[in-house]
Amino acid sequence: MPNKNILFLLSGSVACFKACAVISALVKQGNCVQTAVTPNALQFIGPATLQGLTGRPVYADMFAPRQSGTEHISLSKWADVTVLCPASADVLNKMAAGVADDCVTTLFLAHDFAKPFLAVPAMNSRMFLHPATQASLEKLQSWGVRVLAPQTGRLACGDDGPGRMPEPETVLAALAEALQ
Repeated sequence: MPNKNILFLLSGSVACFKACAVISALVKQGNCVQTAVTPNALQFIGPATLQGLTGRPVYADMFAPRQSGTEHISLSKWADVTVLCPASADVLNKMAAGVADDCVTTLFLAHDFAKPFLAVPAMNSRMFLHPATQASLEKLQSWGVRVLAPQTGRLACGDDGPGRMPEPETVLAALAEALQ
């Protein structure tokens, strides 16, 4: 799947380290990857890492002086595929409610559903199984979002259950499938 424009959104989760492996692999395949992050994602991964992996500035502040204020539109038009990885409960629930209060959720509202949008949940089991999150996932899927099911296993907090972000190879395969 080389030569694709991939809009890679990151939300706050310890799984951001796995997302970096996915980003690195996508770039090595010859794709152009543009990252956008929530403020919470920046608590887990720094912009220097993402810029180093992609060679592109990180879209983190809609109102930064160097921004035109319409990047959410231009990036949505530019992207062949958009992926939210990791997808936190917070961001999934905001997206389903139509909230657009940061770069990531604003990009979602500007998304053209003629193109694929993939969400890769990563969170604690209780958060994943919460009725609000499950309802949000159902709503997002009804709109055309492809949700990659989380793995079951040991979580960062020490609990066991569903909510682990799938391994990078699984995410890469899902992206390749979405682009067919």
